[in-house]
Amino acid sequence: MTAVTHTGNIQKGGALLDDSRRLIEAWDVDSSTELNLERIVSENLLGKATRRRAEDLLRRSLRPRLVEPGIHVMSALKDLLTDPAALSAALYYETSRDETLLAAFAEGPLFDWYHAGRTSVTIDDTTAWIAELASSGAMPATTAIVRTKVARGLLAALRDFGVLEGATNKRFAHPHLPLRGFVYVAFRLHDQGASSTALVTSSVWRRWLLDRDRVDDLLFQAARGGLLDYGVVGSAVRVDWHVASIEEAVRAAA
Repeated sequence: MTAVTHTGNIQKGGALLDDSRRLIEAWDVDSSTELNLERIVSENLLGKATRRRAEDLLRRSLRPRLVEPGIHVMSALKDLLTDPAALSAALYYETSRDETLLAAFAEGPLFDWYHAGRTSVTIDDTTAWIAELASSGAMPATTAIVRTKVARGLLAALRDFGVLEGATNKRFAHPHLPLRGFVYVAFRLHDQGASSTALVTSSVWRRWLLDRDRVDDLLFQAARGGLLDYGVVGSAVRVDWHVASIEEAVRAAA
């Protein structure tokens, strides 16, 4: 049986766009992580009812998503505060990197359903997929009630990140990843050691329902903007960056 790899934590957090923005706005890049976290909690900069709630939110969701990747990531996110669409894309990447269930759902059934011509996604579709994961051992076994809560959390997060739309009945939104958001994600992959081929063919792009042609188009747009060189010869690809850091990348893409 497959080892457990996913949790249902997404039901408790979701996209957390407002909380993420507050954290990024409050973060002092010249101060240490611990001093930042203590100040944000003690001054209630997240606007929570209790200190315990703020500490839990930071520990469970915001710290692993936005703080643990490193100060260079937080600095780049601060640069994106004036660009809501790009910031949302960056937050979706960081959230789905940490919440692996969200990544697996978006890269797997969601992508397949969209490219098979479906126009909507239901709670029943999602709970059935979660049940299959639990049966395979890829996530803990849960009750039907918990599976429904997790499914609602997944669909709500995907709506908030713009992949789906609709308050109750979730429909596929038109696939879109703004160039600046694309550059953020692409450089994050590069910074984590992805080769040119691995970057271009990464399953990460499926989280935005993008096929290879659309990824190529975005890379050529980035090349025209002077951020990188992109070459394709047969099955061989090459990406050469003209920027040295993610902060430089998002500024150059503005």
